[in-house]
Amino acid sequence: MFRRIGRHVEARGVQAAGSQLSRTWTASLVLVAVAAIALGLGISPALASVDDRVAIFATAPAPGHPFGIAVDDDRVYVSTSAGDFFAPHLNSDDERVFTYNKAGKLLEATTIDTIDNSDMGLFGLALDGNSKPTHKLYVADMNGRILRLDLSKHPVAPEVFSQVPLDSGLAGDWMKAMWNDLVFDEAGNLYVPDDKPRIWRVSPDGTATIWFTDPRLTGFFGFAGGPLGGRIDPTGTWLYVSITVSAEFPLEAVIYRVRLVDHPTAADLELVHRFPFDPSVAPPQATGLAFAKSGNLYVNLLGPNEIAVLSPAGDEIRRIASPLFHSPWGLAFVGQSLLVTNGDLEPGVNPDAWKIFKVDVGEPGLPLNRPTTSGG
Repeated sequence: MFRRIGRHVEARGVQAAGSQLSRTWTASLVLVAVAAIALGLGISPALASVDDRVAIFATAPAPGHPFGIAVDDDRVYVSTSAGDFFAPHLNSDDERVFTYNKAGKLLEATTIDTIDNSDMGLFGLALDGNSKPTHKLYVADMNGRILRLDLSKHPVAPEVFSQVPLDSGLAGDWMKAMWNDLVFDEAGNLYVPDDKPRIWRVSPDGTATIWFTDPRLTGFFGFAGGPLGGRIDPTGTWLYVSITVSAEFPLEAVIYRVRLVDHPTAADLELVHRFPFDPSVAPPQATGLAFAKSGNLYVNLLGPNEIAVLSPAGDEIRRIASPLFHSPWGLAFVGQSLLVTNGDLEPGVNPDAWKIFKVDVGEPGLPLNRPTTSGG
């Protein structure tokens, strides 16, 4: 996947992926990366303006690189991905789920064990609707599993809730199955975008099955670039997903929606919006999503370091920009503001960029589904 890194864009892993990449894909990666690096900084579109309503909500301590975010009644949870194949970052310090209060004060850190020199961390977070004695936080490990944290216990001991089935031939390798975001439906099923390209559905008992796949969801790099962010719309009938770097529309970022039925077909996939690739700037690269009650959809864009706002009809109506943004990744509403994680997909160690921002957007968010779960 192509990501904006400081003053240039870097496609890492041409050598590291070795035999896993064909010569065709390798050549594409090199050509695109060289072209983007030569172009330097992306120039924000005319719709974008620097927003003075962006404030620092909190700072993430080591290992940094805040990715996923979820807002509870009186807490905010943030996951990290210090390990990142594309940045490049290798992490031997495990990952974290940080707990903050609504004022941005760090209260607790839960360690999620990962292998030494890990190159992929955590992303999606989802809360159930159970009362406090059995209240749970679900955490997507992009290496193909979902962890569950019992929020009534201190410290929290993570447990595996679901994982890529061993008999699928896809388990244990994020290049084969990468579980990104998490979103509950009303029945307690979790939908999990996987950029291979497919969307999984995990039943309330943790059983994972491939719910939908379609070649139009394929990422530009084959093993990456496909479905990443996911949210259910205000009608409750569509799952929206972001395509970070599209193969169908080369180097564009795309928003699709899939009808929420038990067995969707190709006819249930609809194109919502295309963020065009301008050769003079970095590719747009859509990541996290969040719906407002109005139906407006907020979309993080890595390339220009901006947040795009789409109308319910799918038209872009404005951009939110700030020099503080460095690889904006996760999104979650709190009141009439958005909390935005700074993924910081830049080379080296940049603790000053490990921030979560609060952006006054002037409208409330759509409440997420928080079903009652068995908790067992």
